[in-house]
Amino acid sequence: MISKLKFLLVAIVGIVVLSACQEDEYGDWKTLNLRWYEQHKDDPGFVRTESGLCYRIIHQGYLRNPNANSRIYVDYTGRLIDGTRFDSGKYYPYLAETIAGWQEGIPLMKGGARFQFYIPAALGYGEDGQGTIPPHSVLIFDITLIESFN
Repeated sequence: MISKLKFLLVAIVGIVVLSACQEDEYGDWKTLNLRWYEQHKDDPGFVRTESGLCYRIIHQGYLRNPNANSRIYVDYTGRLIDGTRFDSGKYYPYLAETIAGWQEGIPLMKGGARFQFYIPAALGYGEDGQGTIPPHSVLIFDITLIESFN
């Protein structure tokens, strides 16, 4: 019984230590991203929504707006605040399968539109990150909505 308790205690301590190490590893990046967002959330030409999504209309389209059930066809580039491009290309998902920032922002676009988005971490990949995107990252997207299929 005592050895099971020791094992459990060691396991819990190990999990706490590993969690603290990951937080420390990305602590500076988190601070840098929070600072960058605070400095840029009111950039000229950008609109900030209640959730914190920031967007700028580069060109508004003329086709229909997508809705939550739409399949969208976009051409996009995603960058981190340091300019690192983490992804780009053409993408054809259901809007509901995308990150929260896209789910909120893309319905503001009409087909043919081009917007730039600043997506805070809470509307992106949050404290977990994704692939080459570190935890706590603000995401900058240039998106052209080619078309939506409702």
